[in-house]
Amino acid sequence: MRQYVTLPNLVTSGNLTAGFVALLAIPANLLQASVLIMIAAGFDSLDGMMARRNPSKGSFGANLDSLADLVSFGVVPAMALYLGLLHRLGVLGLAACLAFLLCGAWRLARFPLTARPDWFVGLPIPPAGVLMMLLAVWGPPPILALLSTFTLGALMISTVPFPTLPGLRRSLRRYLK
Repeated sequence: MRQYVTLPNLVTSGNLTAGFVALLAIPANLLQASVLIMIAAGFDSLDGMMARRNPSKGSFGANLDSLADLVSFGVVPAMALYLGLLHRLGVLGLAACLAFLLCGAWRLARFPLTARPDWFVGLPIPPAGVLMMLLAVWGPPPILALLSTFTLGALMISTVPFPTLPGLRRSLRRYLK
């Protein structure tokens, strides 16, 4: 187990920890839960940069990252939106939150099969989860939250290309030349 204790994996564990604590915070303080998800997003960005600079030979870190992302950007936002707004819509609200969670899981499972350096296939789960948390804090009418939840889920499993940060940098450099 010692070989898996690396700085990128510890940072990924910070993502998972922030997600778990956010899950506990949802009923008492939705804003605090949202801040914790922003912290998880920071950890996720940092572990991604570290992993790209020092790629390891094993898949432990990639698998740990997907599990952390599913909790922080799938389970927590779905629960926050359900408990905050969508529970008012009964089974339809539950179905929307479950669909978001499943789409996020499918997106994470598909990622290693479709990974490209310049763009993602479908919306990555971290921005989708952050948007869901912001939606939960904003508190729009439930029907708007419902439509947004289904839309974000659909974008995650779509084949729409979304640029990666390195891909955006390369495009900007070519454009500015």
